[in-house]
Amino acid sequence: MFGIGKGFLGGLLGVFFASIIVFFVIYLLVPEVSLKFFGISINSDKYIEETVEKSLAEADLPAGVADDITSYLNSDEGEAFISNMQEAAGGAAESVIAFVGSEGFQSFLHEAGDFVSAGAGSVSDFFSENFSSLTEE
Repeated sequence: MFGIGKGFLGGLLGVFFASIIVFFVIYLLVPEVSLKFFGISINSDKYIEETVEKSLAEADLPAGVADDITSYLNSDEGEAFISNMQEAAGGAAESVIAFVGSEGFQSFLHEAGDFVSAGAGSVSDFFSENFSSLTEE
């Protein structure tokens, strides 16, 4: 199967192609495992969105502010924000998921809630002004 009787190069090529097939089977059929071991998944955006929603629920923000943040993150500008956050994390969805679940992101959400509640601006204003402080953590 892996090049028995074909020589070293034939065996090496057989193992190479078998590993490629295994990778794509894991990538396509078991995205949770792919995300865990490879840091990528066919639907990693879904996992990032679920983690953001979970963090918003755990942040215990006032209802209006939480709704504003949710609607911002679901907008085109919010999706660009999450994409920029993923680029800042090196493109690995697992890094973004770990960060979004961290206490640093929770404090960022509380700061956003305080900013909006105080009437200093909108959620969009806060996220665009403070993106650099978020990526430094």
